[in-house]
Amino acid sequence: MDWKNTILVIVLIANFALAFFSYFKSKRGKVNLIWSTVIGAVILWIASMILYRSSPQETSVIWCQILYVSATLIPISFLYFTFIYPHGEWKITKRECLLIVLPMIIVVVLVALKGMIIKDVKVHLGQEKEILWGPAYLLYTVYISSYFTWALWNLFKRYIKSHGILKSQVRYMLLGTSLSIVLGSIFNLFLPTIGDFRFNWLGQVATLFMVGFVSYAVMVYQLMDIRFVIGKSAVYFLSFLVVIGLASLTIILNNKLEQPATFNVLGPLIIFLSILLFQPVYRFFENLASKYFYYTFYSYQTVIINMGRKLTRVLDLDQLASLITSTLVETMKLDRTVILLRDPQTGDYQIKKNIGFREENGISLVRDDFLTSYLEKTKRALVYEELSLVIRDSKMTEKTDLEKLKQNMKRIEASLCLPLLIEDKIIGIIVLGNKISGDSYSKEDLDLLTALSHQASIALQNAKLYSQVQDLSKNLQAKVDEQTRELKEAYEELKKLDEAKSEFISIASHQLRTPLSIIKGYLSMAVEGTYGNMPGRMKEPIQRVFQTNERLIKLVGDILTVSRIEAGRIELNLEKSSLKELITSVIEALKTEAKGKNLVLAYKEEKEPLPQILMDKEKIRQVLIIIIDNAILYTQKGNITVEASQSRGLSQKVVIEIKDTGAGISKKDLKDLFKSFSRGHAGDRYWTEGAGLGLYIAQKFVKLHGGDIRAESAGKNKGTSFYIDLPMAADKNEIGNLILSKTSRDR
Repeated sequence: MDWKNTILVIVLIANFALAFFSYFKSKRGKVNLIWSTVIGAVILWIASMILYRSSPQETSVIWCQILYVSATLIPISFLYFTFIYPHGEWKITKRECLLIVLPMIIVVVLVALKGMIIKDVKVHLGQEKEILWGPAYLLYTVYISSYFTWALWNLFKRYIKSHGILKSQVRYMLLGTSLSIVLGSIFNLFLPTIGDFRFNWLGQVATLFMVGFVSYAVMVYQLMDIRFVIGKSAVYFLSFLVVIGLASLTIILNNKLEQPATFNVLGPLIIFLSILLFQPVYRFFENLASKYFYYTFYSYQTVIINMGRKLTRVLDLDQLASLITSTLVETMKLDRTVILLRDPQTGDYQIKKNIGFREENGISLVRDDFLTSYLEKTKRALVYEELSLVIRDSKMTEKTDLEKLKQNMKRIEASLCLPLLIEDKIIGIIVLGNKISGDSYSKEDLDLLTALSHQASIALQNAKLYSQVQDLSKNLQAKVDEQTRELKEAYEELKKLDEAKSEFISIASHQLRTPLSIIKGYLSMAVEGTYGNMPGRMKEPIQRVFQTNERLIKLVGDILTVSRIEAGRIELNLEKSSLKELITSVIEALKTEAKGKNLVLAYKEEKEPLPQILMDKEKIRQVLIIIIDNAILYTQKGNITVEASQSRGLSQKVVIEIKDTGAGISKKDLKDLFKSFSRGHAGDRYWTEGAGLGLYIAQKFVKLHGGDIRAESAGKNKGTSFYIDLPMAADKNEIGNLILSKTSRDR
């Protein structure tokens, strides 16, 4: 086998592989089946050429006839393919079919008859075989030329009427078929007609253009954009040409100088300047191509990186939607685009950014859930030009919905639906229109759009969450402001009510004190015999009334004191006084009451003398009386001890401890001990007449001095210890500061 036949065998195998893939890409498709038949005729033609070139003299004519018969099958099968492409339908009558097939039958018969088209074949040693033509050879050339021209005309009409991906597919077919027909006509028709058979085998090789380009167009939905490759190459070529031209011009001008620079100096300088100039020149041609040819020679990585940088700087949802749409329009050169965002709760879509579409048209695409569910299932862009093929290959249950979707996309002139997915769930859809250039979306376009959609999905989701947080923050702030206003109003109202209560208590207390004092006076005089001797049986009742009146006078006094405290009308009369003298005087006043219960009330002398402290003697006296009096009331046996000492810690203070062996206080009662009208279980048991105001008043008086009061008890019947801390302040300002500091800590 010579080298030419070896090449033909390789071409035959390549065509066979393309036929195999074209058919099995979609067995059910009539278009694929007919195209595989066309390739089969081409394979038969190539095989016939191999056998013809290898045949001996005696069988050369027969193989030559087979060669030319197989050639007649190619144009008619390809013509039929151009009629049914792309939908596989061509309505033709039997008469029309006969008129098309009849010329081929006539040519086949004439080829088979020796002497009509092929007279004889001569074999020359070391040269290609020479064919002697018969009188009907012209009819053969007319048939081949006419049918191929007819097929090209069909493709050209299809190209004019089509758009999008179909237009790109037909362009591929026209380019590949035209190359094969032109080369085949030169090598297999024209040159053999004038007796040159040296290249008659190259027509078979040229079939690779037709078979390869058409097979690629039939098999692949999104085609690689050749213009992108050619355009990019052209831009680089022109840029290099300009830079090299400028470098050459620099060298020429340098040589014309009287003292030209040496190449050792000029060469590195030219190289350096060429490197600096290349990028500006390249950008100039790139922008020129984009401006005048409606096409952006975008760099995949550049667009992705730039988009990513911009998206990370934007959190406002409206600005982000505008950025995405503007990037798509500028990069892809689109006539329209819209971003639809989906509410995760209701599933409804809202238009976030629209360029070119009517709002109603954009929403109509997602009026039902089919598009959403379909995109969630496929997780890829839906191209309008693909829908015919998708419908053809889909299940019957989806065909109706896909047909409806196709009609809707055609009506609103939508070319592509790009899903925005987060964790396989649709958060939105970007709908794209047509390219201004009229070109379809290439594979590179879809790769770029898919990458951009991933970035856009994340950015839009983040922006939505940020917007929700902002809205929540605003609503929360509004709620807080509203609640604060309501609380302020309620506080003011309560303050007024509290002031009214305090005023009422103060007035009521004053009004009660006068008659109670009068009653006390009359009862006292009656007991003393001012009105004469009282019968013996009246003394005890009158004494009880007198004691009850005394308790009422004390209660009214306590209530009046509480109202003044809460109204802030208590003033301290501060002076340096001896705490020891004050304690001993109180003990002397209460000793009689303690003895009446057989209790020991004692003052434990301090080891070191107590300093005089700044205090209101009457207020502290009242505090001591309240606590010691309570100790006497709640102690049935044992003793009550009062002890005072000076603290040596960080804070200079005097601590007064009043310890009894009485009923004790439970942990639960200790928590509420110093609250107004609070009485523990022991109070209910031993002193039923108490109102629970004494310790509250005592605590307030102590705190007015900047001090503190607390109680400790081991439990029921285990006694109680009260501790009064009074600061050793130098003046009133220091006491004021202590009060402020303590109030801040308590808060």
